[in-house]
Amino acid sequence: MILYGTYFKNLFLVTFMYVEKQVTQKTSIRGLSVLVIESKRDERDLLSYILESHGAAVISSASVNNAIGELVYYRPDVVFATVKALEYYSIAEKINVSASKAGKEILIIGVVESKRNIYPLMTQDLNCHACICKPLDMTEVVDLVTTLVGRYEHDYYFM
Repeated sequence: MILYGTYFKNLFLVTFMYVEKQVTQKTSIRGLSVLVIESKRDERDLLSYILESHGAAVISSASVNNAIGELVYYRPDVVFATVKALEYYSIAEKINVSASKAGKEILIIGVVESKRNIYPLMTQDLNCHACICKPLDMTEVVDLVTTLVGRYEHDYYFM
């Protein structure tokens, strides 16, 4: 009888911890403002949906020039940008200038086309805080943002 009671007690604790983790994870990015820069509409909408479904306020932009214009009026907490935008338009520097004017740090996450294109020093080369590979997974995106908001001084790679 003791084993029976212990089993259900442990099962309850495990179930409670799982539900608590889901609730914490669901609200962990609530209230964050996010800017998504992606030229492909499907991927931009997917990333926006993932972030909005977890409580973040999202503004998306198809072009880099529109995104830079948004930075004048809108100071996001996190920016998701394609690696092409980070490489060719040096948008990370423009985001950092905008952040310094606002007196806060804006976290930059590079979105890489595939796992083949990622390398260990990519975040340093692109001047961003982290990189994430496509196809985007909901839990990876939320975990990455949650981790970076809590401790953004390290490099994180999710493959």
